[in-house]
Order: sequence, then structure tokens, then C-alpha cells
Amino acid sequence: MFPMTHIVPLYSSLMRATLLKPLLLFVGGAAVLAYLVGRTGATTIGEYLNNLGVALVVPIFLVGVQHCLRAFAWRFPVRAMDLPVKYLDLWRARLGAEALGYLSLTGAIGSQTSKVLLLRKGISARAGAATVAVDAAASGIAGVLFVGAALLACQSALGLPSLFAAIGGVFLGIGAGAWLLAGIWASQRRHHVELPDMAEEPTLKLEAARDSMRLIRVGLVRLHGFPFAMMIIIHFAGHLALTAATWSILPMLGINGDTIVGLWFETGAKLGNTLGVLVPARLGVFEAGLAASANILDLNPAAGIAVGLVRRLVDFLWVAVGLSLTTLWPINLSRHVLR
Repeated sequence: MFPMTHIVPLYSSLMRATLLKPLLLFVGGAAVLAYLVGRTGATTIGEYLNNLGVALVVPIFLVGVQHCLRAFAWRFPVRAMDLPVKYLDLWRARLGAEALGYLSLTGAIGSQTSKVLLLRKGISARAGAATVAVDAAASGIAGVLFVGAALLACQSALGLPSLFAAIGGVFLGIGAGAWLLAGIWASQRRHHVELPDMAEEPTLKLEAARDSMRLIRVGLVRLHGFPFAMMIIIHFAGHLALTAATWSILPMLGINGDTIVGLWFETGAKLGNTLGVLVPARLGVFEAGLAASANILDLNPAAGIAVGLVRRLVDFLWVAVGLSLTTLWPINLSRHVLR
């Protein structure tokens, strides 16, 4: 046993290391965003943003539809694990987790962990983690398939270089392979497979990855293939809702473009998010992806940054909703368990 005098400094150094990395990434993302704004011109971006009006409610609504769809997809593994969680609780937990991911500077990874923490009262932490792991797997597969299909569609419709079609084919292959692997696991019809023993506090990334894969496997075995396919389809529909939100922003900013242009902008945003997955709130990388999309179409990159800033404003509004729901209407599942 270590004496307390040794434990406290060790804990403090661990906390500093945990907080320092996302803080540095956040500062780096802010620097990228500041560079993009300075390079393209803050005045030009402001001219695009001056056209905003009441029509902003359209992307706000469509992003809300995306949150509703993803909460509904999460319901499939929750029901497969026999957890007493209602859809409204899942919706609130999802929005609250998004807010906590922003505020804690941990981004997407932190929001996944926050989902389990928000549902902790009344359910097993490991069972909740299994549902989140399966939902994250379905979301990831849907995202990869969406980017692949979008690149193929945009390359053909916009006359882009064939390299984009090749990249799209690679994404589709990766998504199909991951879906096949998940289908193999889900086909093992052992309904009452037990949750595995895991390290209480994984000290290595390899241990954390191993535990995550075990949870995904357990969730898939209990869920089976067809519900998992439905989850992927629902998450894919969520990406389409985000595409519609991005497309609805273009005419508000005075940018001419049909639905395929909106799809191209959304694809660029997702590629930027993928490259900067560890950056809190995808700060900078999200706008960089949109600026690159505009540049490839021979549009002013400032237009892409303006679209990104509007999307970020919409996201912040939903983060505020999630934070309000989490603080003013706490989730307490114990009341469902006692009934």
C-alpha cells in the first residue's frame, strides 16, 4: 500500500495530465480557426453572416431531428439489455452528454462517457456502457458509409477528380467490412451472454480498447443483426438530416447551390471531424473541412467558414438545451426500477 502522501501527488499529476491534453488540443483548434478567419478575411465572413434571419429555425429544427433519430437508435441496444430506460430519458441523456462533452473539452469521447454517467442511477454501469458502445459502433459505421456514398455521388454530379471516387470506395469498403464483422458477432445467438469482467481503472489504452470491444460484442450478441442494421439506417438518416441542415444554410448566406452542393459541404465537414476526432468540439477542423470544400468548388473559402460558424451556432443552441435539461430536470432512473 502507498502512503497517502504519495497518493495525493500521484492523483494530482494524473489529473493535470488528463486535463492538459484536451486543453492543448482546444487551444490548437482555436489557433487553426483564428488562422482560417485571418486568412480568408473576417470582413468577408461577416458579409455572409449578415444575411442570417428568421430562416435559421430551419437548420435548428433539422439538427434537432438528428438528435431525435440518434436517441431512437440508442433505444435498440437499451431494450436488448433489458434496461428500464424510456426514450425521453435517452434523448435527455444524449443532449446532456453533448453539453458535457463541450464544457469538459473532451469532445466526442467525453460525451460517450457522459451518457453512461447521466444514466447511472438505476442501471448497471457496465450494461449502460455496453449500450453506448454498440450505439457508437453503429454511428461510426453509418458515418463511414455516408462519407463513402457522398464522395461517389459528388464526384459524379460535380465533375470532381476520380481520386474522390476512389477515396469514397475505400470508405464504403471499410464500412461494409465493419458491418460484416458486427454481423458475425450478432449472429451468435446466445441471448443471456454475461457481461465480461473488466479493469476498474484501465491503465493502458490497450486495456481500454479490449474492454470496449468486449462490451460491443456482448451488446451485439444480445441485439442480433436486424436491429443493429436498423440502428445503422437510423444513424444514416441522422446524417441526411445534418446534410439538409447544411443545405438550408447556403441560401441564407447568399450561396447558390443545389442539394448536391449541400451534400458536398457536409462531406467536407465530416472529413474534417474525422481528422480532428480528438479536438474538443472539433474546433477549427470542422471549419477547415468546410473551407476546403468551398475551395474545391472554386468558391470563396470564407463561405465555407461562414457555413461552419452557423452550424456551430446551431450546435451551441442545442448544447444549451442539453445543459438546461441536465441541470433543471435531472435523470433519475431509480423511479422506473422501483415500479
